[in-house]
Amino acid sequence: MLAKEAGSTSGKYRTARVEIARGPMLAATEPGVRKITAMVATQLLKTTLIENLLGYHIHLDPCPILIVQPKDAAALQFSKERISPFIKATPVLRTLVGSSKTRSAGDTLDYKAFPGGFLGIVGAGSPDNLARRPVRLVLCDEVDKYLPLKEGKPLDIVQERQATFESNSLNVAVCSPTIKGESNIEARYDQSDQRRPSAECPKCGHRQFVEFFRHIHWDRGKDGKTHRPETARVHCELCNHPWSEGERLRSLNTIRWHQTRSFECCDVHQVPLDRYAAAVNDGLAYPVDEVWDWWFSDRHAVYRAKCSECGAWAVPNTHAGFQASKVYSPWGNDAPPEIAAKWLAAVDEDGKLTFHNTQLALTYRKHTGKEVAPDSLLARREAWPAGYVPDGVALLTAGIDTQDYRVEVEIVGWGRDEESWSIEHHVIDGEMSDPGTQAALDEYLGRIWYRADGRPFELRAACHDSGGHHTDAVYAFSKARLGRKIWAIKGLGSKTGERVPVWPTKRPSSRSKKTYRPISIGVNAAKDTILLSYLPKDQHGPGYMHFNGDWDLGAFEQLTSERIHIEGKAGAPKVRKWVVIDGRANERLDCRVYALAALRGLMHMGTKLNREAERVGALATIVEPIARMPAEVRELPPMEMPDPTVTDRPPPATPPSPAAPAPRPPAKKPRGGFSRRLA
Repeated sequence: MLAKEAGSTSGKYRTARVEIARGPMLAATEPGVRKITAMVATQLLKTTLIENLLGYHIHLDPCPILIVQPKDAAALQFSKERISPFIKATPVLRTLVGSSKTRSAGDTLDYKAFPGGFLGIVGAGSPDNLARRPVRLVLCDEVDKYLPLKEGKPLDIVQERQATFESNSLNVAVCSPTIKGESNIEARYDQSDQRRPSAECPKCGHRQFVEFFRHIHWDRGKDGKTHRPETARVHCELCNHPWSEGERLRSLNTIRWHQTRSFECCDVHQVPLDRYAAAVNDGLAYPVDEVWDWWFSDRHAVYRAKCSECGAWAVPNTHAGFQASKVYSPWGNDAPPEIAAKWLAAVDEDGKLTFHNTQLALTYRKHTGKEVAPDSLLARREAWPAGYVPDGVALLTAGIDTQDYRVEVEIVGWGRDEESWSIEHHVIDGEMSDPGTQAALDEYLGRIWYRADGRPFELRAACHDSGGHHTDAVYAFSKARLGRKIWAIKGLGSKTGERVPVWPTKRPSSRSKKTYRPISIGVNAAKDTILLSYLPKDQHGPGYMHFNGDWDLGAFEQLTSERIHIEGKAGAPKVRKWVVIDGRANERLDCRVYALAALRGLMHMGTKLNREAERVGALATIVEPIARMPAEVRELPPMEMPDPTVTDRPPPATPPSPAAPAPRPPAKKPRGGFSRRLA
C-alpha cells in the first residue's frame, strides 16, 4: 500500500502505473540472479524497488536485511519518511513489524525485527555499520554518494557480509549516475548484463530502444534557429510515425527488458544491439527473435541474448543491470516536451551534467573531448601479418613497460605526420633483473623487421619504463645501450596533472654514461595526444592509428584504460589528471606512450619524420617493381655471371714500358713545433 505522507498518490500499489519497474522487481526472483543494479533517472523506480523488495521478504521470504544510505542522518530520515509510513500503510507488514510509534528494542528507527529476520538501516560512512552482522539481502540506495573508507569501498565491505548466504543472497544497488569514470553505479552497471528496455510503436508494432537524442524530435521556427520544444514527440525509427502523448503512454505497457552486453561466443565478438539494427535493416519479420530468446514466467521476464552461431544464451544473468531514462516515465511532467525544454535550458557544462544524470540516467564527462569505446575499435582492425611493416611506415620505435614478472614491448611504425601502425606486441616472461630476461629483450630489440617488398627496418629508438621494483636493472640495461638509443625513462606529472612536453630538452648520448639519469617524459601530454587527439580519428592520415588483426577486445580495453579526472574546489584552478578505470590493466597504453616518447626523442635530436617518409617512399619506387614481378619470373634461378678472368678474345697488345722515373730525393725530416704536428 502507498502511504499518503510518502508521495502524491496513495492506495493499493500497482506496478502497471510505472511499468518500467516490473523488470527489476521480477529480477529478484529470477533464477540465477545474485546482484541487481538499477542505473535509472530520478523519481522513476528506485525507492519503489527498495520498498517492494523489502515488503516481499518480510512477508514471504523473511531473512536478515540491511538498507544502506550514504550517511547516518540520511538513514534515519529514510526510515522515518519512507519505511515507517510504508509499513504502517500495509496491513500484513504492520502485523509483522509492529507500530512505528513503539520504542521497544525490536522496533526503532534504525532496527526493526520481524519473525524470521530483522531490518537494519545504516549509513555507509562507518565500517562498523557495514561489517558487524551477516545479512542475506542488502539494499544500497544512492550509491554514488558513498565515500571511500580506509577499509575499502562501502559496496565491497557490505558484500562480504553476505558470504554465509552465498547460495541465496541478493545484493541490490540503485542510483542515478554522476560523472563518467567516477560513478559507482556506472561501474556496477558495466559489470552487469546491461539490460535496456524497448517499447513497441503504436502504429507499426516495431520494437525500438527509445533514446532522447535519436528518437525525440521537435519543430523549429521559420528562421530555423528558434526551437519549439512543445512540439517534441517520439518518432518511430522504422515508419517515422510521431507518437502522441496518449500513444506514448500506451506503448509503455509493452516494455520489455533485453540483455545488451557484448560477448564472445564461437570465436565471434557480438554486440546484441548492433545485430538487432542489422536485422531490422535486412527487413526480417521478427528481428527480436534473431538476437534474443524471451524467457518468461510469473516470477521472471527478460530477453536473453543468444549467440548468432550456436544459439546458446551467451550472457550470464548472475548480475542483472537496468538502465532507463525519463523517456519511459508515465508522469506528465516527464513527457517529451518537458524533457526537450530541460535540454534546451542546459546551456553550460553543469546544466548538461544535470540533464544527463537526472533525465537520461547517463554519466557525463566535462571538458575531456571525445572518448572511444573499445568495442568500436574492433571494426578498425586491418589485415596485415603481425611483425611485418605496412606501406607508409618511415621508421620504428618501441615502448617497453616493465612489470614485476614480465616485460611488455610494442613496436610502432611511424609515418608522415605521426600516422602510426602497431607492428607487434611482445611479452617476455621473467624479472628484468634476470640476465636471461635482459638477453631476450636485447635480442628482440635487435631484430630486423621487413616490409612486403623486402625492405628491412631496424629499431631507431626505444623508451624503457624505469618505474616499479626493477629500476636499477633498467638503468643498467639502458646505460649499456645508449648508442642504440634505448633510453630509460620515468613519467612526470602523472600524480599532479602537470602538463609538460612529451620529450624534455635533454639530449641523451653515450657520452653521458658517467652522469647517467633517466629521461623524464610528460605522460599527461602523451596521453592527451594519443587518447584525445589521435585515437578518435576515423580517417587515414595525420595521427591516425592503425591496428592489425592481433588486437582483441582486451587489448583495446587496455589502450583505453584511463580517463580524465578533474579535481579542484569551487573557485580554484581545475587539475586534469589521467586515472586508471577500476578493474582495467593499462600496459598497452603505457607501451604506446613510451613509443611516442621515443619518436619525439628522435625528432628532438634532428630526425625529420616527413623527410624520412619521403626517402623511404622513394626507395620503395625502386624496390617495388621487383616485388610486383610475376611469381614465375621472381622464382627463376639467379643468372650466372661470366668470370671476368676468362675470355675468348685475344689479349690486348702489351703497351711499351714507360721509362723508369727518376728517384725522388728523400723528404726532409720535419722539425718540431707546428710543422711536426702538421706532418
